[in-house]
Amino acid sequence: MNLSAIRVLRQSYPKSWICLLADQSVAPLFRDHPDLDEVMSLDFKLFCRKPAYFFQILKKVKFAKFDLAVVSNAHKFLHALVFLAGIRRRAGYARKWSFLLNKKIADDKERASRHEMESNVALVKQVCVRDWDGHWEFPADSSAVLRIQERLNILPISEKGIVVIHAGSSNPAKRWPAERFAAVADWGLEKGFSVLLIGGVEEKEVSLAVIQKIKDRVHDWTGQLSLEELTALFHDPRARALVSVDSGPVHVAWLSGTPVAALYAENVPGSHPSRWGPRDGKSEVIYKPMSDISVEEACKSLRVILNEPA
Repeated sequence: MNLSAIRVLRQSYPKSWICLLADQSVAPLFRDHPDLDEVMSLDFKLFCRKPAYFFQILKKVKFAKFDLAVVSNAHKFLHALVFLAGIRRRAGYARKWSFLLNKKIADDKERASRHEMESNVALVKQVCVRDWDGHWEFPADSSAVLRIQERLNILPISEKGIVVIHAGSSNPAKRWPAERFAAVADWGLEKGFSVLLIGGVEEKEVSLAVIQKIKDRVHDWTGQLSLEELTALFHDPRARALVSVDSGPVHVAWLSGTPVAALYAENVPGSHPSRWGPRDGKSEVIYKPMSDISVEEACKSLRVILNEPA
């Protein structure tokens, strides 16, 4: 959700050295980003719990002598970091020790009703002169691309391409029944597409429950992909669409160019598509209580994405 802000920063400061400080779990995704000069990773849990580790990161940031810091993830320790590092201009949201910032915007109801990409643009506009042009860069790691190509090349992939299914969620309120995901997979197979299941290691049981209800053979990569490989998968033109509840893979997919049939749970905090949904213009979103989302609705969304006849 910060890709828009990163683009505005680069266009506003084309000759500046721009460094992204990110948790080690996601930092590798930005290693080859054309708008960044450096990616500095940290273990955010240790950063918040271990003073010695906090001061280790502080030493690195202070040594770099940055002129400007933008904190898009409002957190008291991040605000303390940029203040103690002596960074002259410090922008962020007006909460969680925001007295340590000297450029800030309200974290108000307006933010809750607009897309997170727009909110992060509004944040960097405190220190930038350029408007966002609506584009973003999200390149795939070249070595991950090669690994994914090699894995796909040995699979019996349909000429029509792959429908990817992600059935898991860490939030029980966002989950959709396994039998409905299986029915969507059956629809894809009947239309002549290959079907591939993905997810984290912790979602193997969920994927297995879906597979057991599917009538034909599908491919299962659940627990087998790094984030870099997941991004590479969604950059591959053979990945035609993703079907998923609101999740990390949804964002990785649409930002990488693969449209999503996204199932968003109504009345679940932090799951409103107007703030967190796809912005690619190709994805389809269904926003209802999860129990009310039918297989027919999900297949209709897929049909639109894939340009399949009824």
